[in-house]
Amino acid sequence: MKPTTNSKNNIISAICYLYAFLFTYAAISKILDYHDFRIKLGQSPLLSVFAGYVAIGIPVLELIIVLMLIFHQWRISGLFASFCLMIAFTAYIFIILNFSSNIPCSCGGILQELGWNEHLIFNIVFILLALLGLILTYPDQRNWLSKMKIIQFSITLTVAALLSITSVVVLFLISEDIIHKRNNFIRRFPSHAEPAYNKYDLQINSYYFAGFDKDTIYLGNYSTPLYITKIDTALKSKNRAKVQLDQPQLPFRDIKLKIVAPYFFVTDGTVRSIFKGKMKDWKATSQLGKIPYFTVAEPMDSTTVTLRLTSYIKKNNRLVTYGLNEKRIIAENKNLLKKQVDGIFDTDGMLHYNNQLGELNYIFYYRNQYLSISPTMKLTAQGKTIDTVQIAQIQVSQMTSGEKQMSKPPLIINKTSAVYSNLLFVKSLRIGKYEDSRILKEASIVDVYNLLNGSYVGSIYIYNLDNHEMSSFRVNGNKLYALSGTYLSVNRISKKITDSYEAPYQKSK
Repeated sequence: MKPTTNSKNNIISAICYLYAFLFTYAAISKILDYHDFRIKLGQSPLLSVFAGYVAIGIPVLELIIVLMLIFHQWRISGLFASFCLMIAFTAYIFIILNFSSNIPCSCGGILQELGWNEHLIFNIVFILLALLGLILTYPDQRNWLSKMKIIQFSITLTVAALLSITSVVVLFLISEDIIHKRNNFIRRFPSHAEPAYNKYDLQINSYYFAGFDKDTIYLGNYSTPLYITKIDTALKSKNRAKVQLDQPQLPFRDIKLKIVAPYFFVTDGTVRSIFKGKMKDWKATSQLGKIPYFTVAEPMDSTTVTLRLTSYIKKNNRLVTYGLNEKRIIAENKNLLKKQVDGIFDTDGMLHYNNQLGELNYIFYYRNQYLSISPTMKLTAQGKTIDTVQIAQIQVSQMTSGEKQMSKPPLIINKTSAVYSNLLFVKSLRIGKYEDSRILKEASIVDVYNLLNGSYVGSIYIYNLDNHEMSSFRVNGNKLYALSGTYLSVNRISKKITDSYEAPYQKSK
């Protein structure tokens, strides 16, 4: 019996030392590479919300278990703890492979050479080793575990394994709920970023998106405001057309072109003008009526245009629907753009008409908020971006002339945006938790939200072109078209994002 006992003890010791080496190496690797380890955890679908705690807790726990494995009187407890921790690690990998919308990078150190499936097999082998070590201790009246009867011993191991799995599942459910519905500025990148797969050099950098029509992109130009540039979506052919107005003598200062095929619009709020024409000849006629001064115009269809009116006397911005046939404002809501600081700068934002949902979307520049609005100016929904800034951080001062201006650069939360189907795409200038700030020198970050339920879908990188970051963009299906410096480029949007598209439907107005 003595040789058998010695063999059992040797096997148990070998398993304990193997675990001690594994956990020591893993803990030290995490500590030495703490910054990157925390960032990787921040991208984990299970641990994003708890990354700060886990990044510290896991290495500390591993080192404690190592000490237990080294000292003989704590060895069985250490082996039991190793068994539970490895079960939890394995459950984590299993959930990532089978239930996660994105698969993050693997572990650091030598284990980073293993794929997730190989890592799963590696963990299972170590679970079996720990289980073998624990079984070989039975019956040994010198430790708490093997003093149990065989049924109690089996139940204890089973319950421990189930609790380890349950703890990981609970973390996953809590993390997913917080990330998608109660986010505290933790991003999720469902796929690896890809560089633009096609680009076109426009030669100058003063273009903006005027609209899409089937296989054609339409660009306006701030330098030559009455020229429209047409480029096919394959970015192979380009041609221009000159817009002709029936009242070209007006003192225009802020001309904008918008395409609502087969019509196009020319607007300038400084001269209270809206022109409409057909794209077949690019001739536009002035729309008569009681057009107020406006700062933003967004055509919805051939007969209605949403305007943002700015009143420096009442100190507010408000949205109205202007009817071209009625020649007057047909709907307005003074309470949509709520004042926080001054009523004008703090409510500044971007306005899009979402043709697929039949609603307007207003995204604030300086706060983490966006609105969904019916054409009749009723608020249908409001949501928050994952940024945590709820109050606009701006300072406004009055000049001696009486004009008000910002007295210092504002904190921009949402830089530029686009809508397609039920998804809202927002470019952010701010780094979230557990992210490397160096990425902003290489790429733009676009966060994606589901307008139907207000949830956060994920984020994507759009890499700079010739050191120029993306200034504006539009989304069409699974493609994102970006203007960066003098380039028009196109990026593919991951299927893990586009899977969130829903069949277009008309919301009740």
